[in-house]
Amino acid sequence: MSAELPFAEAEYRDRARGVRKEMSRRDVDVLFVMSPANLCYLTGFESIWYPPRAPLGVVVSRTDEDLVFLDYERHETLVRSTALFDDAVFYRYEDALDTIAAAFRERRWAEGTVGIEWWTQTPGAPLVRETADRLAALGAQIVAGDWIVDRVRAVKSQAEIECVRRAAEIVDTAFADLLAHVRPGQTELQVAARLDSVMADQGGESAAIRTMISAGPDVWCRTHSPPSRRPLEVGDVMYVDACGVFKRYHADLCRTVAIGRDQPEVRRILEHTARSVEEVQRTVRPGDPLDVAQRIAEDFVFSEIPRDQVWWVGGYALGIAVPPSWVGHTYLSNDAFEAFTWEPGYVTNYENIVFDRESGATASYMETLLMTDDGIETLSRHSRELAVAG
Repeated sequence: MSAELPFAEAEYRDRARGVRKEMSRRDVDVLFVMSPANLCYLTGFESIWYPPRAPLGVVVSRTDEDLVFLDYERHETLVRSTALFDDAVFYRYEDALDTIAAAFRERRWAEGTVGIEWWTQTPGAPLVRETADRLAALGAQIVAGDWIVDRVRAVKSQAEIECVRRAAEIVDTAFADLLAHVRPGQTELQVAARLDSVMADQGGESAAIRTMISAGPDVWCRTHSPPSRRPLEVGDVMYVDACGVFKRYHADLCRTVAIGRDQPEVRRILEHTARSVEEVQRTVRPGDPLDVAQRIAEDFVFSEIPRDQVWWVGGYALGIAVPPSWVGHTYLSNDAFEAFTWEPGYVTNYENIVFDRESGATASYMETLLMTDDGIETLSRHSRELAVAG
């Protein structure tokens, strides 16, 4: 059974080499990769469900080029048909830890340092701890394996960048369709469903974050709220946030849309904040720390917008992502899990989320930024200023 991989095998082998190099830098002999996004990055494997009872993943040794897949038996056909690996071990729920311990013992993986991804979203944290304890009982020195794969995949290859660009085209097409077809009376759920449908028609996949549509007098306080059954009304200010996705690579697009008539105050705010992107592009160069952009953005936005009207100015790494999270481990503020720099191939979203309690409005947008050898490129063709539709 041959696997149908999103990328050429050579791409995955290059990724694994990068991970082994990073493991050496951190003095990790063996890495047990359980994080779904990192598992997808190294093997191409993707599932709609990652059982909280199953410590599935791939094992990487810095002294061996083989990738060894560990998963529960009901996934065997899916693994063999969709993932790249050199060897595989399948277990039942009831003997999972015994089987994993035996695999580590037989391959002598427990004779040095073993990195565990404590921040993985699946399996459940108690099972991750129990897995680590079983490996420690074999003699392994358990160390943190978080952010090893994440750091390598923070800089995209040319093949990955092409996917991000395609994802941006997909969401741009869907947003143009929205502007042409949104009408009063449609519910937020219907608007979100149309966006998702148009993206699917373009070959887009489901995103690791739900499409967000929020409108009406409470839009200012509904950031991160899922779409509701509320119908759009003339005079609404609508917040639209969607991701185009291609081969699990995300491009984010958020815009503010006025329904039926202009909103001068929202337009005024956006005319200012929209230019912060250009200021970041003008100033930030390859090799700069990420927080150079953060400081520039905050200084520009706060020069005219009161801080108590700003929900957030910032951004975080984008790339390959699997539900329920699309957020990378590095932030523009450089105060998250690891500090990083603006390397060519780094992709991030960029947000200016502004609100007005008195009018109940939002004036917000998000861009996807790509650092190239020549500087920062924006990936959407749509204006960041207020759009009027419907």
